[in-house]
Amino acid sequence: MRNLAIIMMLLLTGCATKPKPFIPNTALEPIVNQTSEQTATQPTVVVPQQIWTATGKFAARTLTNDGKKKGGSVYFVWQQHGQDYQVTLTGPLGQGRTVFVGNRQQVTMQNNEGEWQADSPEILFENAFGWSAPVSFLQYWLHGQGATPQAILNYDAQGQLLSLQEQGWQAQYSQYLQALPQKIVITGANTTMTVLINDWQHNTQTP
Repeated sequence: MRNLAIIMMLLLTGCATKPKPFIPNTALEPIVNQTSEQTATQPTVVVPQQIWTATGKFAARTLTNDGKKKGGSVYFVWQQHGQDYQVTLTGPLGQGRTVFVGNRQQVTMQNNEGEWQADSPEILFENAFGWSAPVSFLQYWLHGQGATPQAILNYDAQGQLLSLQEQGWQAQYSQYLQALPQKIVITGANTTMTVLINDWQHNTQTP
């Protein structure tokens, strides 16, 4: 009987479902590091697209579309591979667990209520949480880069980014971790987000 129980345990273990890994769909492409009028002395350089993961926490305070004040915090894991990304939110603001998987063309959101698709993560984020956030820009802002040529970047005398303005949003950079941003305060018309990054992992590849 003891041998039979051991065999049954091994069979059940072998049938267990493993978590689905993040598999990117697009090849790597070079990106351009944006500069601004304030930093005209700094050259525009092409850097290799990075494969990276950032983990941390963000807190938000916002005035929703129906005039209600809303706030909360959430832990996040942001995985980026070229144009592909997977962002996992866990905690009260994330309503348990919310996952965004997408690229520049399309994004899918999954939570405990189901799965939805849209052309941009902003649409899904606002539908899920009731307020807007510049989700598409964050993959650049987390690294201290502008997402568009119109971004205005301000640096200190040592070349460290102090603030960034883009399409009605402003990001203030006050702390760095191994030359990468650690604390970013992002403000918009009705929203303030504080992003704290506690770990960076990079794997740089050249196309």
